[in-house]
Amino acid sequence: MRSYIKLAVISSLVLSITSCSHLYGEQGVLKNRENDYLKAQNIAPLQIPPGYNSDEIQAHYPVSEKQYPGSPRIDLTPPGLTPGK
Repeated sequence: MRSYIKLAVISSLVLSITSCSHLYGEQGVLKNRENDYLKAQNIAPLQIPPGYNSDEIQAHYPVSEKQYPGSPRIDLTPPGLTPGK
């Protein structure tokens, strides 16, 4: 009886180790998609519909332009994009 339990434990360990290659990686179920946004295509900018104008657009949560002393300057530009181009 104990040999069946040992065989079952060893078999399940072997199957779980070999199944890892099927879960992760380029062909796996769980792919690393952290840089997929770099492959995204650009789309046309949004257009204001006829009958409306941009004067009606307001910021619901305005952010002040004030620079606070001692606060770090953080660049949020995604990799591969350069400002001004």
